[in-house]
Amino acid sequence: MTNLFTGSIARRLYSLLFVFALGFVAVVGYQLYALRQSLDQFKRTEIQSVVQSGASIVQSFYDQAQAGTMTTEAAQAEALNVLRSMRYQGEEYLFVDNYDYVNVMHSYQPEKEGTNRKEVKDGNGKFYLDEMITAAKAQGSYFVSYAFKDKDDTFKDKVTYAQAFEPWGWVIASGVLMTTVQAIFWQAAITSALITLGVMVVVLLLGGLIARAIGKPINALTEDMTSIAANDFDVVLAGQNRRDEIGAMARAVEVFRENGLKVSQMTEAEAARIIADQAARQQMMSELQDAFGQVVDAAIAGDFARRVETEFPDAELNGLAQSVNSLVATVERGLDETGRVLTALANTDLTKRMDGDYQGAFARLKTDTNAVGDKLSEVVSQLRNTSGSLRTATGEILAGANDLSERTTKQAATIEETSAAMEQLASTVLQNAQRAKDASVNAADVTRTAEEGGLVMEKANAAMVAIEASSGKISNIIGLIDDIAFQTNLLALNASVEAARAGDAGKGFAVVAVEVRRLAQSAASASADVKVLIEQSATEVGLGSRLVSDAAGRLSAMLDAARSNNQLMDGIARESREQASAIDEVNIAVRTMDEMTQHNAALVEEINAAIEQTESQASALDEIVTVFHTGDHYAAPRRTSNVVAAPVKPAGVKRAAQAYLSQGNAAISTDWSEF
Repeated sequence: MTNLFTGSIARRLYSLLFVFALGFVAVVGYQLYALRQSLDQFKRTEIQSVVQSGASIVQSFYDQAQAGTMTTEAAQAEALNVLRSMRYQGEEYLFVDNYDYVNVMHSYQPEKEGTNRKEVKDGNGKFYLDEMITAAKAQGSYFVSYAFKDKDDTFKDKVTYAQAFEPWGWVIASGVLMTTVQAIFWQAAITSALITLGVMVVVLLLGGLIARAIGKPINALTEDMTSIAANDFDVVLAGQNRRDEIGAMARAVEVFRENGLKVSQMTEAEAARIIADQAARQQMMSELQDAFGQVVDAAIAGDFARRVETEFPDAELNGLAQSVNSLVATVERGLDETGRVLTALANTDLTKRMDGDYQGAFARLKTDTNAVGDKLSEVVSQLRNTSGSLRTATGEILAGANDLSERTTKQAATIEETSAAMEQLASTVLQNAQRAKDASVNAADVTRTAEEGGLVMEKANAAMVAIEASSGKISNIIGLIDDIAFQTNLLALNASVEAARAGDAGKGFAVVAVEVRRLAQSAASASADVKVLIEQSATEVGLGSRLVSDAAGRLSAMLDAARSNNQLMDGIARESREQASAIDEVNIAVRTMDEMTQHNAALVEEINAAIEQTESQASALDEIVTVFHTGDHYAAPRRTSNVVAAPVKPAGVKRAAQAYLSQGNAAISTDWSEF
């Protein structure tokens, strides 16, 4: 470690590059660690939301069982059916165990249902189900990590979230393989490693070139100065044609070499004078060397603010001191600007550039450092555009999902109202069927009564016929009586004639004959009246018989109509029962549709939660990229307002996805390869 601060200038420059590389690697490593933690938390939040949705569905069926709308067994069966049908991310599923470690439902492996899983181990021998169920019972919910045996008989890391449902003694759980997280992490790690490696290679190459460009000429000049100090004036100084401070130092040393060469060629007197002058110069050189040593030591220690402050009578030494000061100032200015740019890069400010006027190695350092800043600005700008496009795409997808959620909720409400209306219709149809049945019974009673009335009318008709026949017989008898009265009247008339012939002897007989005649006339008159009445009665009996016959015909028609109505009422009752049965089936279908719609609504909410998490991750990425300040000459990410539920056209989502793909890792990789 001491050599890092006491070695040569080149070694110290290399040390600075090494420290910079370590710092850069540490920053990238921390960012990768934070990314892995964020991805793990995202997956945990995702499966937690799915399990909580499943627990909410179970809670709704439990509430229905508590309300008495269904039995507990039916509610549990329906809840398990809904959980069995839930899927997310393709094949991910839910499973349910009870507090006795017995599996109640497993949609992925139904053969496990009914088995006790307390002793089940993972690939590392861990009783993960025992730990999960025990912890969920005690804490209400629990995350467990274990080695899961996949379909290809390989063990993969998996995280499962379990939530206890106390009323039924269930533990509802779902897990997700971490292979996706690992793939995303390693992709990001490889990308970051490539970027880091590229930046470090560029910086180390530039730093190595700078250290070599500074250290090698100074080392060569130091060796030449050592040779001149050893009176070797045949040395050919390199770098005199350079236009930087090292060239100025080389030209100053060349003056020393020429003066030394002249001194070696002078007479003794001149030499003595020269020696005296040289002693004075040696003193000045010693002072200059001390001043040089202080400046160089300060520069080696990282302090480039020190200068050669001593003023010498010799203009050449002053020129050499000024050259050294100019060299240190140039190095200080170059390193300050380089440090300023690198510090700005470390502080996420990508707008800083080296703008000083340099030559040689520092000119190349300026060009390369500014190129690094430009390329980093371009990469960050592309990352900004990518994150903005991703956030826009997720925003539009979220808007569509919110619209779907709203329409699904409305559909669920409509189906629920339809279900209620169907139940009311079923009740009404059942009532109508019962009423039709009652009407059929009443129609049967009416038919039976009409049949009895028909029989009575037939008997009445027969009686009227019998009365009509009796009336005819009575009329005949009255006719016979009328004939008898007529004969009696004739006999009485003959008796009167004979009594008149008898004279007084026949007076008594004549009186009797008169009385008999009067009685015969009375009988004839009465029989005539009776005959008239009998004939009138016979006429009325005939009319009555016709009326009774007509009534019997009408009653027979009524009986036929009653029988037909009875058959119709039976048909109506039967069809009403069939209609009620059909409506019950429709009602069951509507209830099933309602349950599926509720399930779909829950799935849409889960999708919304996942999309919102993705959007938050995109926003987090955008915030991470936004901290880099690139200036106005690079594209800034497009800001989007908070997304609200609104209909989204598929074209908008497609455009956003295409924009995201066109500005993603492929574009960055292409541009970085150019760098």
